[in-house]
Formats: sequence, C-alpha cells, structure tokens
Amino acid sequence: MASGIGKHKILNVGPTEPWSIREKLCLASSVMRSGDQNWVSVSRAIKPFSEPGRPPDWFSQKHCASQYSELLEATEAPKSVQKYT
Repeated sequence: MASGIGKHKILNVGPTEPWSIREKLCLASSVMRSGDQNWVSVSRAIKPFSEPGRPPDWFSQKHCASQYSELLEATEAPKSVQKYT
C-alpha cells in the first residue's frame, strides 16, 4: 500500500517527455497491486502498456518511482469532511 505523501521525494531521473494518461493510470494501478516499494514488479507489469516509440528504459524502476512521486506531488490528498447532525 502507498505510504504517506510527505515520505516521497521527487527523483530527477529518466526521460523528460511526459507520460501519457494511459501510462500514468497503469502506473497507479500497478502500484496499488504491488506497493510503492516493489518497483521491479511495477516496472514489469506496465511495460506492455507503453506508447509506441518509447525507449527500452522508459519504464525503468527508477523512472517509475520518479513518475509515481510526481503523481503524488501533483494530487492533493482528499480532506475529510465532518458532518454535523
């Protein structure tokens, strides 16, 4: 399961071209299944979903970790809403 947002650092590794929405969704789904510490498994799981023309190292373990960290930084954690009765 994913750790808290404050524990992740943005790593500056890998290609600079942006990931497609499909690739990001595959990454997030794979992290949900494998966890955010098992980048070997995450990388292997999403390789079949790469866009045409991606270099072989596009889904390297470090690049997957970096992209996931960027996704976490770009999204805000939902705030709980208190209901008053």
